[in-house]
Amino acid sequence: MNTIVTICRILVGSLFIVSGLIKVNDVVGFGYKLEEYFAESALNFPGLVEYVLPIAIFIVIGEVLLGIALLLGAWPKITTSLILFMTVFFLWLTNYTASCIDEREDFKPSASVASFPKTCVETCGCFGDAIPLEPRQSFYKDVILLIFVIPVFLGAWTRRFKLNTWNQDMMIIGISLLLIAAFSILQLDWWFPISFTIIACGLALVMKKYFGPKEWLMALAALVVCAYVQYDTYNHLPYKDYRGYAIGKNILDQMKPASVLYEEYKEKAIAAGDSIKTAKEVGLAEPKTLAFYTLKNKNTGATKEVDSDQYMSSRIWEDTTWSAPIPELTYSKVMEKGYTPKIMDFAPTDMDGNEMKDSLLALDKVFWIISKDISHWDKAVMDDLKAFTKKAQADGIPVYAITPADYEQAETFRHENGLDFPFLINDQIELKIIVRSNPGIVYLEKATVMNMWSKNDIPDYDKVKADK
Repeated sequence: MNTIVTICRILVGSLFIVSGLIKVNDVVGFGYKLEEYFAESALNFPGLVEYVLPIAIFIVIGEVLLGIALLLGAWPKITTSLILFMTVFFLWLTNYTASCIDEREDFKPSASVASFPKTCVETCGCFGDAIPLEPRQSFYKDVILLIFVIPVFLGAWTRRFKLNTWNQDMMIIGISLLLIAAFSILQLDWWFPISFTIIACGLALVMKKYFGPKEWLMALAALVVCAYVQYDTYNHLPYKDYRGYAIGKNILDQMKPASVLYEEYKEKAIAAGDSIKTAKEVGLAEPKTLAFYTLKNKNTGATKEVDSDQYMSSRIWEDTTWSAPIPELTYSKVMEKGYTPKIMDFAPTDMDGNEMKDSLLALDKVFWIISKDISHWDKAVMDDLKAFTKKAQADGIPVYAITPADYEQAETFRHENGLDFPFLINDQIELKIIVRSNPGIVYLEKATVMNMWSKNDIPDYDKVKADK
């Protein structure tokens, strides 16, 4: 039993550290996910929306600290009770959101309810953008996790483990590091979780060596490391970016639909002399969505539902005994999930409504000033930003601000702050994805993201130019 408990401690502790660090890396993004959960049409906690950032920070740092505490054997009863509570809570939450999606897929509009009344969270946010799990996948993950958490919880309350001895520390932390390294390198392509675990656990053990087995001192040491990392990633940018706008990504490539990517795959396969797999085999199948129509028989008054494939193949519109599809009872349903581009909603327009996406992405060089909300634009950086953009424009590089603001808001803001570059309009959700800063700067060359900076890291343009 002790061996089983130890194995479960290592697995659960390692998972909590990695899962927490992924969210510490991008706590702003995790906060956006909490906003989705707190929405009135979701869990209906709109009063918590303004507190999403402190809530997100508390959750992610707590998750990492619980993982470290479990590996070290610190406060066994408290640690395992909190881990069990978090696991059960997220088990309920992921089941709730997965059930919401199931209900939406089964939903059929009626005369009284025209559209699905809830907002479903599409991805759980457990591993951020690094591993975007659907709620049902995350639910199964939490079920498996619970199987490992229960022995740890029972082991703590039956005194099967306590604060590690030095030999136990070396063994448990050593095995955990191997697991974290394997997951981080193979799944995340990221070395940071390994170095973080070494530093955080190492500092805790230094406290233990020089000040004795005082768990609160060990916890404080680990907390200092967590707090520093959280402060650094929040005030600057994530250490590792898994989004479609990450440095080095070509935005046009990230927008390509499955059909285009599959044709490119076939060309490469033919050139290499390889056999050609189906689109489904290489993960490039197109999603299949059907529309469902309700028709009414003009003679009997009976109704029947047909999907768009049946509607077209039977040419039922030629049968005059059936009415045209009833608009309020028409709905769509995804029948087969397929590949979807990482970037789908980047569609900036100018203040006259003209589409600017193609022209922006065709520029040899361009700077974007991204602001998800100009009413919360950090004015403290305005002078540095103006100095940067003026030098860029003088050097012949276009500058565009992209915000969700309308013409009147944008023009008022631009004139009040003496900004001499044009403002474009784009959906706010997409702007939140591009850069985790308000404002943030993105530098592109021929649609490829070359660099980006947060509001706290606005560089000197001359240095940027010298480094290019």
